[in-house]
Amino acid sequence: MKLKLIYLTFIIGFLNISIVHSQADLKLAKKKNGKTVHFTMVDKTPFENDCDGESDDKERTKCLEKSLRDEILTLIEKDYKYSGEMYVWFTVDKKGNVTDIATKGFPSAPDFEKDIKKAVMELKLTKSTYRNRKANVRCYTRVLPEIISPKK
Repeated sequence: MKLKLIYLTFIIGFLNISIVHSQADLKLAKKKNGKTVHFTMVDKTPFENDCDGESDDKERTKCLEKSLRDEILTLIEKDYKYSGEMYVWFTVDKKGNVTDIATKGFPSAPDFEKDIKKAVMELKLTKSTYRNRKANVRCYTRVLPEIISPKK
């Protein structure tokens, strides 16, 4: 019985340490990203889209992701046969410049990821506003092409 009690105490102590550690990471993430706004929340997005008529948040998000994906894919110059999922994230600063580009593919495709980063750098982006103030904007889209043809 004492052994079970000691074992239970050890497990509870370990869980408490894990929870405190994960909450500390969360607070650091909030502080780090406190000055960046998600692109679905801004008054004016940094890229062209036809999503202003969407009143439902989920539909507007889908529309914005599709607009961004289409714009990126039009800038890809090579043919790729890729059946998987590709994600891209980047930040548009208050001056309209692209920073912090990240891509992730499942399965990995380094050449395709490199061309997506190049296409993102070529996007015609503008300054964004959030609550009528210039804002850094974090953009994201999922790219799911089976075959990508050059459109340039």
